[in-house]
Amino acid sequence: MKFQSMRASLTLLAGAALAFTATVQAADEPEGLAEVIVTAQKREQRLLDVPIAISAVTSANMQDAGSAQLADFLQAAPGVGIVDDNSGLQFIHIRGINSTFGNAPIGFYLDEMPFSYPGNTQVPDVRTYDLERVEILRGPQGTLYGGDSIGGTIRILTKDPVLDSFQASVDLTGMDTSDGDNSFSYKGMLNIPIKTDVAAFRLVASKEDFGGWVDNTGSNVKDQNERNIDNYRLKFGWQPNERMNLVLSAWHTKEDAVGNSDSLPNRTRPDAVGSAATEYDIYSATLRYKFDAFDLVSATSKMKYRNDNFQVFFAAPFNTFEDLDFLSEELRLTSKGDGRFSWTGGIFYRKTDRKTFLTLQAFAFTQDQTQESKSMAIFGEGTWALRDDLDLTIGLRQYKEDRFFTEVIDPATLAAVRASNPGFQPIVDTSFNNTSPRVNLAFKPNGNWLVYGNVSKGFRGGQAQPVISIVTATLFGRSIPTSIDPENLWAYELGTKGTFMDGRAAFEGAVFMNKWKDTQVLVRFPPTPVAALINGGKAETKGVELGFTFQPVKNWNVGLNYSHVNARYTETVPGTPIVAGSRITGVPESSLSANTTYRWPLSDNWQGFVHSSVQYSSDRTDIVSGGLPSDSTTAVDLRLGVEGSQWSAYLFADNLTDEDGAIDVRGLGPNGPVTRMRPRTYGLNIRYDFR
Repeated sequence: MKFQSMRASLTLLAGAALAFTATVQAADEPEGLAEVIVTAQKREQRLLDVPIAISAVTSANMQDAGSAQLADFLQAAPGVGIVDDNSGLQFIHIRGINSTFGNAPIGFYLDEMPFSYPGNTQVPDVRTYDLERVEILRGPQGTLYGGDSIGGTIRILTKDPVLDSFQASVDLTGMDTSDGDNSFSYKGMLNIPIKTDVAAFRLVASKEDFGGWVDNTGSNVKDQNERNIDNYRLKFGWQPNERMNLVLSAWHTKEDAVGNSDSLPNRTRPDAVGSAATEYDIYSATLRYKFDAFDLVSATSKMKYRNDNFQVFFAAPFNTFEDLDFLSEELRLTSKGDGRFSWTGGIFYRKTDRKTFLTLQAFAFTQDQTQESKSMAIFGEGTWALRDDLDLTIGLRQYKEDRFFTEVIDPATLAAVRASNPGFQPIVDTSFNNTSPRVNLAFKPNGNWLVYGNVSKGFRGGQAQPVISIVTATLFGRSIPTSIDPENLWAYELGTKGTFMDGRAAFEGAVFMNKWKDTQVLVRFPPTPVAALINGGKAETKGVELGFTFQPVKNWNVGLNYSHVNARYTETVPGTPIVAGSRITGVPESSLSANTTYRWPLSDNWQGFVHSSVQYSSDRTDIVSGGLPSDSTTAVDLRLGVEGSQWSAYLFADNLTDEDGAIDVRGLGPNGPVTRMRPRTYGLNIRYDFR
């Protein structure tokens, strides 16, 4: 069923809403912007009091925008870029720190669990239903969040069980995509106290079926790139007394995608497409205990992650299967009280076991790899109130990782390698160490304004050289390193944030410069097939970020964010396309976003609602792989509705202008398919909240 009548309804409702907004009386008394509490520094603080660049997207923000996934809003934060190809994984970068090799350049946390593993730059697609908030920390966070937070950290925080009341909600959505198939989503939440103020369960479930819009002219299959996502989360909260709180969590996500959003401008593609199945199960236990002088937190997480990816390149099909087991534990203490010295300290342990099996059917080639990693860290930060209006923070993290890489080599190849290197074993065993300091000075001229300066060091974990690369290099008489060192980055930042006009307006701004060295790059040695990871040259990113939020009248909020990032390689790397002065791969120089939300009374029990947003991103380049630049793109979304005490209904239009530009670099040249946004999509969303 197509939603033809919905388009006419949307047009009429848009006209009515705009006409009503034009009659708003300036005499409406503003309430002031809502105060946001975050835990970015491992303790509860007002967003205004955190002396680093941070954006917080609350549950209310996500609901107002109708966000279903991180890609819907993440790029609206200054200095943040994301490429989502609708296959279940995403590339995210912050402040120009981006890479296509090694570990992810940003830290990615699901509650207290760091979701990252060796050798993968992508992060999982996370659904936003029933999230508490998303915190986006810009700049390296090596002291509190460790390795792979070299560009910044994103924290996905889910809602805990509510111990004192029954809650339930249902969210139903139907969508019609231009030149594509229909889509539907079904979401629900149930919060059940077992014993009031002591124990409760919270169950969240969602099923999302997204229709495709890319027609395959080679196989004559229409709307081929469909996608199905099942998500379940169960949390149990127990608070036997005022001092102790325990939250147990189980999270299951399964995502199946046929192809992705890569297409030509006419939304077709001629080549064969693959499929991707991503599935993960997460189990965690977070214990909090309040002592008289400090709080203790123990966060234990275990994950089983699987990814089965089938692709076709140049008519040659191949399959990659990844199986990952992950265990992490963080034990930390945080001081209490209002004294002039506050502190946080702890220890962290992580163990990952990753198995990768690749099959290239056309050449009867298989690759069987095992990677193991064990890392430990000790960290701490202390803040001294030098004066009532001046704080000094010093932090340090000491990190050590042991990395083991082995690969099954067929007997004939192994014999050929040992003919020239008799002691060769298909094993790489290596270790990495790193120290990450931070110094921060924060000046508070009054309770509503903060000025800060920050110097910090971030790092991205080293890599074990794939054994197959060492084997190939040996056979062709090349010498390559068995491992490469961690990347290091020194960051320098000046920023300010505050509220004014009686709390009706807020501003944040920052200028930054990152000095990046030992970048991890891939080097090829033609005419041989040898390719190897090495520590390459240096790079630098610098820029400015601005954010402004304003409440002109009661129930009307306006937001504007802008960033400009000059991200360049500053040193030529022999054997690679990297030349000093060239732009860092995949980083747009400019981004701009704007949004507005307005509510007005319709009756005693109902109110009208309108939300609109615009996100602009300049083009991206690809010096490393030789791809052509992307397009500059602008996405416009509109959402109109009516809201009651329990029921709400919304009509929406995503990508209202039907933007079809390439949002990622053109890896296959001007005629090759490239990642693009979903075409203009109209929909109806109905919500019910029982509280």
